[in-house]
Amino acid sequence: MLGQASSCSVAAARDHPAVGMRIRQSPRLKTAVREPPSARTRNAARPTLTLAGRGYMLQVQRTNTTMVKKMNVRTLALLVAIPTLAAANDLADEASAILKQDCQVCHGAAIQQSGLDLRTREKILTGGERGAAVVGSNLQLSWLWRLVNHQTKPHMPPGGKLSDEKIEVLRKWIMAGAPMPEGVVSDEEAERRKALSKLEERPITDDERAWWAFVEPVRHSVPGDGSGNPIDAFLDASIREQGLATSPPADGRTLVRRLYLDLTGLPPTLQQVQDFLADESADAWASLVDRLLESPHYGERWGRHWLDLVHYADSGGYERDFDWPTMWRYRDYVVDAFNKDKPFDLFIKEQIAGDEIAPDSQESNVATGYLRMVLDNNIKDERTRMDELDDNVATTAQTFLAVTAQCARCHNHKFDPIAQKDYYQMQAVFFSTKEIDFPLVGPEIVAEHEALNERITARQKPLKERLAQLEEPHRKALFEAKLDTLPKYYRTAWETPAEKRTKAQRLNARQVEALFKIILVEDVLARMDASDASKHRDTQLQIKDLEAERPDPYPTARTVTEDSRDPLPSYFLHRGDTGSKGSLMQPGVLTVAARMEPRFPAPPPSAKTSWRRKHFAEWIASETNPLTSRVMVNRIWQHHFGEGIVRTTSNFGKTGMLPSHPELLDWLALEFIDSGWSVKHMHRLMLTSDAYRMASRDLPENLAKDGDNKYFWRQSRNRHEAEIIRDQILSVAGTLDLNVGGPAVRPYIDPKLFQSSTDRTWPGLAIGDPDSWRRSVYVFSKRSIRYPMFEAFDQPDMVSSCSERTRSTVAPQSLLLMNNAEVLLHAKHFAQRVALEAGHDARAQVNHAFELALARKPSETEMNKALAFVGSTPTGLVDLCQTLFNLNEFLYRQ
Repeated sequence: MLGQASSCSVAAARDHPAVGMRIRQSPRLKTAVREPPSARTRNAARPTLTLAGRGYMLQVQRTNTTMVKKMNVRTLALLVAIPTLAAANDLADEASAILKQDCQVCHGAAIQQSGLDLRTREKILTGGERGAAVVGSNLQLSWLWRLVNHQTKPHMPPGGKLSDEKIEVLRKWIMAGAPMPEGVVSDEEAERRKALSKLEERPITDDERAWWAFVEPVRHSVPGDGSGNPIDAFLDASIREQGLATSPPADGRTLVRRLYLDLTGLPPTLQQVQDFLADESADAWASLVDRLLESPHYGERWGRHWLDLVHYADSGGYERDFDWPTMWRYRDYVVDAFNKDKPFDLFIKEQIAGDEIAPDSQESNVATGYLRMVLDNNIKDERTRMDELDDNVATTAQTFLAVTAQCARCHNHKFDPIAQKDYYQMQAVFFSTKEIDFPLVGPEIVAEHEALNERITARQKPLKERLAQLEEPHRKALFEAKLDTLPKYYRTAWETPAEKRTKAQRLNARQVEALFKIILVEDVLARMDASDASKHRDTQLQIKDLEAERPDPYPTARTVTEDSRDPLPSYFLHRGDTGSKGSLMQPGVLTVAARMEPRFPAPPPSAKTSWRRKHFAEWIASETNPLTSRVMVNRIWQHHFGEGIVRTTSNFGKTGMLPSHPELLDWLALEFIDSGWSVKHMHRLMLTSDAYRMASRDLPENLAKDGDNKYFWRQSRNRHEAEIIRDQILSVAGTLDLNVGGPAVRPYIDPKLFQSSTDRTWPGLAIGDPDSWRRSVYVFSKRSIRYPMFEAFDQPDMVSSCSERTRSTVAPQSLLLMNNAEVLLHAKHFAQRVALEAGHDARAQVNHAFELALARKPSETEMNKALAFVGSTPTGLVDLCQTLFNLNEFLYRQ
């Protein structure tokens, strides 16, 4: 009846107290204003007048008859005149026209003063140096409104204040959520949307799904008659096919030492070597394997392998590298999980979603410390949060699936069928996580602890206010004095109103503000008279006495959880840019490895989290996932045979290496699942094979055909990891503390190596302090201050996942073993042990030293040289013991 209504007219009707309004969103606009009616009479009749506008549908409800009679005549006339006021222009059009005419000269295509571009809604909401130009429906947080309304300087536009009519349009436009006409899209924005549309969908072809790693494993028939170990049957078949010979078995002493170091990371004692050599039963070897798998030190050894994969550290990294004093609880969870032979599928689920699987279990919550291993950037914003989530996605994909999903953060993977959408769907799984310190005590203890702290804080508050009052005039005077010592432009910047400061002045002002923080209490006290200084000291003592009443912190663990069962929204990011958000992302998995669409059903009403991580972890640990079981058995194989069946153990993609024995890998993967995901079962299978017990010597006839030992015709010779070298030194010296678990320790590090660092320190124990002689897995892992021995022997950087350590051979390694004070100290302890246990006879001492260090007696040549060496100097026995630490045989797996 009335035709089209302008948004300006809609607002005029809304502003009258006698009229109640509802503004319903039109399909064109995403945002609508909802303001409640005022002065409404509860029982009044409410006939409705509907005005159909381009942007909104307006319903005016008549309220009290008396109030309608009192309505301003001008307002009623305005309602009747709606069609003639803004004929074809709605609110978005009007606001866009004002911005184009009055603002975009300085904030448009040619220039963007203060980094502000007012051409599109996205750029308006993003804003410039001051922040968002408009915050929808909030005038006071919208810089544009405050400047054009002359509430804040500099007043805009520079040529003079806008008319009241234009200011009113902008007010209503901001309250409506800053809608813009559909045609107002810059070329850049149009291109961005076009690119996003193409990138967000990346179909997977049948040929890509046919890549070996994405095809479900098949249990192939075991070659031969099936009488022996299946591993030997598969390997022997390939060795014969390649025309290679098999290495002979290693001798008993080599085998027992190899097995102890592989499973526990510790050398066998003389008694353990003798017991094994004396056991002539058929199952002697299998029994030894079982005994070592039950050792508490097995978990320490194999937990260390896992900690490399998740780049475990006890500090956050970056410049300040803050310590994480409770991170060790996750490390102990890993050690305990291997010792208990926790089913690997449960091990996966607990680390990714322990708080969702068993929210009341301390162990399951501690397991989520896996997701806390991300670098702790001192700056917390959207970009650094994306980096943290990238670490979660990348580490999970590499560790469990052996794919490099992080390559899809900015674009579709260049080599593998991993779409950028896959990346952001997996990111959506982790997006709602938040970091917490999970209490390892009951809720009643937590409540009591918090209540006591609140009471103490409340009692301290007036005392701290009294201190501030006493200090204020003196701090101001000291501040002014310090400011006078700076160049004049600092004072100019400080005294310039914030809204008028240039970019350089804003930086100077922040630097001046920091002066307050470096004013020392001692300097403040020096300015006070005796009476105020006495009051200040008394007040400080009272605060300190109250602080002493605080309860000791209850134990906590670094974990993650979520705030709600409703997940936070996360988006596809064009080129990985947080300023180029695409579609809202739903949780997902690696599409090419999923044979059917994964389900992420809503959590039950009782759930406190979204359950996205739970469903994701269940997919990873699923028997139908073609990657997970293959990846883990390949990792176990790598540590027992020196290289994996797939040598690129964290890359099963196109740029990785193909499996040398694909049928064996599939057989092992399915055997792993059938065993109930038992890691120890896979150990037994591999360690009881003839292949594991082969000698490590080269066969000349094989070297020309397979110099890299691709077909595993001999056992590998790899240098032990840094931690195992140190543990061996302490073990044979008789100084090693074998207690399992607990807080990390800090052995001595020369202060010159870290004193120049920003706020970083290493409160190390003194050289020779027995408290530092624990196993190396318990040495504090600080990302910026590396324990020198570990760094020299290729400890990973603890920044990214490490599936295989570098094995460098450089001079500093030998120099460290010859000159390091700790190594020298333990060589002395080793010599004392040898003298005590072997007596004073030099020959007996040499024999005993070799047996302790290498699990064998010296050859005659070695004996003669050693005796001459020991007798040549008063420190001969100590020097011999240190020499044994430097032998290739001590440092390398034989």
